[in-house]
Amino acid sequence: MNYKEFLKKFPDDKSTVDYFVNIRFPEGVVCPKCKRKEVKQRKENPKFYHCRLCNYSFSVFKDTIFEKTTTDLTKWFYAIHLFLNAKKGISAKQLQREIGVTYKCAWRILHQIRKAMEEGNPEGFYEAIIEIDKTYVGGKPRKSNNKDDDDLPKNNRGRGTLNKTPVIGIVSSKS
Repeated sequence: MNYKEFLKKFPDDKSTVDYFVNIRFPEGVVCPKCKRKEVKQRKENPKFYHCRLCNYSFSVFKDTIFEKTTTDLTKWFYAIHLFLNAKKGISAKQLQREIGVTYKCAWRILHQIRKAMEEGNPEGFYEAIIEIDKTYVGGKPRKSNNKDDDDLPKNNRGRGTLNKTPVIGIVSSKS
């Protein structure tokens, strides 16, 4: 996705909040206090919801990386997009130039994104240790005195071998 497509998908803060709410609350927003769905989004600030039953106001970003931010959510989403699509990572200085924030803000955004990625550890994901190795079995072809062998292709090393058989071993063990 390029920057134009990104701006088409998220033109303002309201669209980014709605996108986030649909991901975090697929069955609808629920009040964290009374656990009911009788909530209404505030018009003046779309980040906040108000429960009609218990009269409790809350942010949909509670307990997320966006909880205490004053930076536009569009910039946050674009920073996440840049972070995930950068092959060799992205520095805070580069992010500062890309999204137009201070260095301190860019550093904090990257720090929060890394922290969020670190916390997503599903249960049992790292239980087994798997070892994989490969080798090629077969020796070098013998040199012959026959001059007709010059027309044959040369036997390369590694994956390009012609007369060697590849063998792959996979071992799984629980730690």
